[in-house]
Amino acid sequence: MIDVLSRDGRIVSACASQETVLGFSPGAVEDAPWSAVYPLDSRKRLEEVFTETTAGPHVIALEMRTQQGARLGVTAIVTRFTDPEHGLCLRSVKWPAGGALGEVANLAEEKEILESILAASDDAGWCMEWAEPVDLSAPEQEIIRQVFENGPHWRFCNDAMARLYRTPEGKDFNALPVHETFPRSPENEDFVRRLIRASFDVNASPSRDLRYDGVYIEVENDVRGHIRGNFLHRMWGTVRDVSKHARRAAVLRDEIDTLEAILDALPDAVLVVDRDARILRINTSAEELLDLNPDLLPARSLDDLIELPVPLAEIFADAGHHLPGHPSGIYPTLLRNPDRPIRAELSARCVALRETECLVLSLRARLGPISQDGELAKVTPFRARGR
Repeated sequence: MIDVLSRDGRIVSACASQETVLGFSPGAVEDAPWSAVYPLDSRKRLEEVFTETTAGPHVIALEMRTQQGARLGVTAIVTRFTDPEHGLCLRSVKWPAGGALGEVANLAEEKEILESILAASDDAGWCMEWAEPVDLSAPEQEIIRQVFENGPHWRFCNDAMARLYRTPEGKDFNALPVHETFPRSPENEDFVRRLIRASFDVNASPSRDLRYDGVYIEVENDVRGHIRGNFLHRMWGTVRDVSKHARRAAVLRDEIDTLEAILDALPDAVLVVDRDARILRINTSAEELLDLNPDLLPARSLDDLIELPVPLAEIFADAGHHLPGHPSGIYPTLLRNPDRPIRAELSARCVALRETECLVLSLRARLGPISQDGELAKVTPFRARGR
């Protein structure tokens, strides 16, 4: 059964076989509306072929209406073409539904559904194939070379992919060379190396890609590979632009490095402790003053290093009541130096670290000899300073 349909909804012609099967007399449907033989759902499906990116042939499942109103399921091969007299038209060749051709129509419909889902997604999706499959039995560096040089091309990329890479207007991203957005670079060779070592099954793997506006972007890829007989035939996945997050992370790393440099340059010793007197962090001055290896911090307690004039809990309580703009209380302490005790002044402020209440302690060594009675005998009058 063959007919020609014009875009304005008319049946240009129908073969005798189609007219006979549907119960029409010869020439009865010529110039009739589509609705004469096609129900609404089938008309909608045929109209969609006019908007397809390719002329076809497209294999689709349709229903036709006989002259008596009965429905007949058919599988159609539809091609779009331009008729000199009637303009843009569709030529459809149809068989009764079922058999191998019906399976082809079902597969074509499933493919169309999947493509529609991917096309509508906001996540950039892609599939890459090679003209010559990549030999995964080769040495690693040779596999990397083949990934970039064995004729890679895009099998499918959705609109989100084209937007992400700022595809020039009027260009089809799927027809553009892979190397224009995925160039061979040290970063991308490392990306492929990670894929190889993970058997082409990774999530959030970083790479550095080039947009069509000339800007490099940092991206993360979820990738899967189709491997058959130790050859990589294609790989696919989704890609996310993380450039903004990468820039923010770089700024934060720079700020952290700056703060650590300032902390280590402070002349006063600084320690961070929790309520159990565990030492969490110290600066360089504290390492020197206490003769302490920072690698041994987990095994050390504040009580091992400093003789406090009052319990640590009381210092926590006093620091918790500190008023902004007022000086902190100062405590005389004795550092338990193995060679000789050292007098020091201690001040404290509260800080919450990962929802844990901690104290930041500042120590400053005091000059002069320690009295025979011990420095901490004079705690009470000295503690009053600044309180």
